[in-house]
Amino acid sequence: MVRAAYQAMELIARFVIVALVFASLLTGLIQSVGTPWGLFRHYWVLAKLLLTVFSTIVLLIKMELISYAARLSAETTLSRADLRAAGLQLVIHASGGLLVLLVPAILSVYKPTGMTRYGWRKQHA
Repeated sequence: MVRAAYQAMELIARFVIVALVFASLLTGLIQSVGTPWGLFRHYWVLAKLLLTVFSTIVLLIKMELISYAARLSAETTLSRADLRAAGLQLVIHASGGLLVLLVPAILSVYKPTGMTRYGWRKQHA
């Protein structure tokens, strides 16, 4: 059961999560350009963009670890210590990723004040 879960995790991460993270980045760019908030007018929008780009890069880097865990689980002679170490790293990085992605969600709800210089000039022009 555990071996199958690691195999499924790689497929889901590769074909679903990576596609959704790029869709999130693209829709965020389109919405920020098409709304009065703008992409570079408010600090919170810029922070959301940077956090989304950061999480995308980290996910792409961690895809190798996910593939490694799936390859380990596919072996017939499995070292539990190796798989446990890879699984622990995946849990830690997934927890950190969840925290990083909660910040943009909170920023979207509360929309803190503070405009960039560009936004201030556009508002007063």
